[in-house]
Amino acid sequence: MAVASPAHAEYTMIPDEPRTITASGLASRVGGVLEGDGDCVIRGVATIEDAGADDVTWVASPEILPRVANSRAGVVLIPTDCAAPEGRIVIKVHDPDSAVCKVLAFLAPPRDVVPPGVHASAIIEPGAVVDGAAVGAHVYIGAGVRIGEGTQLYPGVFVGMNTVIGRDCALWPNVVVREGTTIGDRVVIHPNATIGADGFSYLQRDGAHRKIPQIGTVAIEDDVEIGANTTIDRARSGVTRIGRGTKIDNLVQVAHNVKIGEHCILVGQSGVAGSSVLGRHVFLSGQVGVSDHRKIGDGVQVAGGSAVLADVPNGQTVRGSPAIGAVQFGRREVALRKLPDLIKQVRELSRRVEELEHGEGG
Repeated sequence: MAVASPAHAEYTMIPDEPRTITASGLASRVGGVLEGDGDCVIRGVATIEDAGADDVTWVASPEILPRVANSRAGVVLIPTDCAAPEGRIVIKVHDPDSAVCKVLAFLAPPRDVVPPGVHASAIIEPGAVVDGAAVGAHVYIGAGVRIGEGTQLYPGVFVGMNTVIGRDCALWPNVVVREGTTIGDRVVIHPNATIGADGFSYLQRDGAHRKIPQIGTVAIEDDVEIGANTTIDRARSGVTRIGRGTKIDNLVQVAHNVKIGEHCILVGQSGVAGSSVLGRHVFLSGQVGVSDHRKIGDGVQVAGGSAVLADVPNGQTVRGSPAIGAVQFGRREVALRKLPDLIKQVRELSRRVEELEHGEGG
């Protein structure tokens, strides 16, 4: 029978009191060196142009430091090797981009959370183990499911039979996880994503498309984040695998039997066709398409809108359709810009040749 914590009745929220922090407290939190008034109170984070007196802003590189002169920001995070602008409260840090992430996390507005226990409207089939998880309204959990402690299932989540979900995960509303999927620890899946739907695989026989059964699974390793409305298909046989630490944007398609390595980035509207393999630290920009059975090496970067139709060796940067090396692509683009003039020259040369030939014939 199902193992669950006591039921609860209401969906709750983190307290909505806005957070504030002084400049000195901020310096301590980000491990920086404060120059200026430590009592300045900060309530938000904003860009250099939009920041107000109670906001902190940041300068990622010395080149944009002059823009601070016209900013109203109360506190500015700057690189340690930059001189503080006169009259400004600054915090010097090694990595301003990383430091502002810590500030954003601290000052983040309240968000909905699912309280521990199982909502009265949730359905948990026999044999499921969810003790220590938080199960929201109208969640369905199939037989044989195991869910780790600290995991939150927001309203409307579907978890198919024999699925395993690790600790401290968050599955946002209307996520669908089909049967037999394995999900590691600290995985975040955003609303309306579907994990483990059938791969798109058919045989054409006798004038009709016959479905090839998809009997494999999906394995999502620790610390993966999957965006809203993204789909990751189950394998025909074997496993579709998403490597540890990989981050996938909204509206991404990962087809059956794809293997994605650790710490990759897949940006919105990109798609990886069946049985392709991505190495570690691969970066696919927006609207990149990877053809089936391709192998993309470690550290490869693919520019937006590219179509990868061939294997790509380790460390390459490619772009275009079909995708080619960035240097080769640049040369091709320069040549294409010259093409109209070249066509004019060819036409002019053809005309002269005709005139010469006509003159000789006369």
